Amino acid sequence: MIKQLLAVVALLAVGFLTSYAADEKALTGQVASIDGNTVVLTVAGDLPSWAKKGGYLRATAEDGKLILRGAKITAAEGNTLTVTTTKAKEMSVGATYTLGKGKASAGC
Repeated sequence: MIKQLLAVVALLAVGFLTSYAADEKALTGQVASIDGNTVVLTVAGDLPSWAKKGGYLRATAEDGKLILRGAKITAAEGNTLTVTTTKAKEMSVGATYTLGKGKASAGC
């Protein structure tokens, strides 16, 4: 009886973690334009649920260097994200980054 209960709990935990990981999936984005502190990124495929106006973005370069930690998403339409960040000068138009969900407190 206890083994069955533990098996059910383990299956529920695996299902929860799998669904959570799918929503947190990183995606690839390319810089379309930079204007001051505003960066427009074009994303391959659909935007995940966390990529919405008011959310935060994290960007990592191909070499693994963390470029953005908590850039604020100011617009999310179609497959385009617009973010504001003081680190825009470290990015370049045409560069490709791995994008993920950022945190508001990152970089403080």
